[in-house]
Amino acid sequence: MAYRTWPYACTRWLGVAMCGVLAGCGAGANPAPAPPYSMSAGSSAVVSSPIAPEIAAAPTPRFALAPAVTTSTVAVADFQGGSIPPDKKTDFWGKALASFIIADLAASQNLRVVDREYLAEVLREQRLAATDLSDSFTRLRIGRILGAKYFIFGTYTIVGDQAALTARMDAVETGQIIESRSATGKESELRALSQHLAADFLHPLDQVVAEREAHSVPLSAGPPPKARNFFDQGLAYERQGDYQKAIDFYTQALSLYPHYVEARQHLEEASEASARQ
Repeated sequence: MAYRTWPYACTRWLGVAMCGVLAGCGAGANPAPAPPYSMSAGSSAVVSSPIAPEIAAAPTPRFALAPAVTTSTVAVADFQGGSIPPDKKTDFWGKALASFIIADLAASQNLRVVDREYLAEVLREQRLAATDLSDSFTRLRIGRILGAKYFIFGTYTIVGDQAALTARMDAVETGQIIESRSATGKESELRALSQHLAADFLHPLDQVVAEREAHSVPLSAGPPPKARNFFDQGLAYERQGDYQKAIDFYTQALSLYPHYVEARQHLEEASEASARQ
């Protein structure tokens, strides 16, 4: 029985071996497609899929950094003018209108607005008056001292209960007129008129804030806390006889709340008292 088992086992083994050889030959004749990647021990996958010639030849994209937004500096001079016939009670509008426009321009983060008191201090140091800023050479010199790129100055005229504003914005270095605007209305509307002028000046510098300022609606629920705080400070300075500081705080209160009747009344009284000093 043993002599039959061994040849049978050998024959079966040879058959299996021959099948393996034939399978190997068939694989060589019709090779299977290579996988998209090959792996070797201790290595990561390496992609070998083909790339389109036009993609392979494309240059590596380069991205430029966005330019930084530069902050422009704007100076606003006190408005010149008055009433016809002259009335000292309306002289406060010269400072008030400048303060209104400064407050409106300050709403833009792309602008740096020169403080009105700092401008007045520089004019005193240079032994100049606000009227001297009508001269382009003087405006250039003061603008450079302030580090201002633009200068806004204007006039106001009040006849009865009617008022007219005219203002323009010049480039300090070139003297070029960037914007020139005028507005008319009632004296009680001067705050709103100045707001429209400020929006016109803002437009070439910051269109987003300009549109917001042009369509802003005055508050109607009474003065906000910050406006009341300005009014209280103005009242304290008025009682001390420091009418100039009182005028500044009353003006700031009105810039926040144009319909602040008490601030308007005390502003007129402080302006009249300042004129008598």
